[in-house]
Amino acid sequence: MDTDLEAILSRAADDPDNVEARIAAAHACDKAGREDDAMRHYDAAWALGVPDLLRRRFLVGYGSTLRNAGRLEESVALLGEAATSDPDYPAYKAFLALSLFSSGERAAAIATMLDALLDVAGGASLDGYERALHEYQRELLEEAVERR
Repeated sequence: MDTDLEAILSRAADDPDNVEARIAAAHACDKAGREDDAMRHYDAAWALGVPDLLRRRFLVGYGSTLRNAGRLEESVALLGEAATSDPDYPAYKAFLALSLFSSGERAAAIATMLDALLDVAGGASLDGYERALHEYQRELLEEAVERR
């Protein structure tokens, strides 16, 4: 095992009620491809209460790992709530789109990813196609709602 990962996991094991140690362990396990271990630390950190300053990156990592672990409903709910309560952070929408896609919600996934793209791209980088993309995004969202 990587000595950095070992040290991070040791810190979390020595102080299991330290939310920052749990978050560091979750991220390190994710990076090492150890999703089951990451999930255990994400779940523990979430139960302890994630500080606001760490919340954005934590929620993206947690939501993504929930998706990878097959906990799709939880991933969609977590990232959907995050995107609604903090719409100025497009990473939530991008990872929500991946979770929606994995859940079989194809139209909602594309609409959500288009929304994230439009948030970050700005006018000039889409070469004047913003209006068309907004319209397609709206149509896909309506289609997704109708299917429910």
